[in-house]
Amino acid sequence: MLRWVWMLGGLIVWALHFMGVYGIASLADVVSRADDPPWRMAGLAFSAACVLAALVLAGSAARSLRRRRDPSARFGDQLAVLGAGVATLAIVWQALPTVIGY
Repeated sequence: MLRWVWMLGGLIVWALHFMGVYGIASLADVVSRADDPPWRMAGLAFSAACVLAALVLAGSAARSLRRRRDPSARFGDQLAVLGAGVATLAIVWQALPTVIGY
């Protein structure tokens, strides 16, 4: 089971980011307006933390990939790097509207 969590770690971070940003925006809509600067900064801070987590996962998986010789373990590390890379790009893409003000 841990191997699956390792391989899907980046995608898990992406899913948590999606739910977190959605929750922040929903709470902001209830309390005030979702485009108020403090709420936008909270969303950006959360996005930055998720990008950092995805990059740490990608770096850790890349280091592990260089050390391993077993093909099945290398495949899992390759998937972990790929998933973390996709997650990083997706999180940045999802945070862009907040950065540009929409």
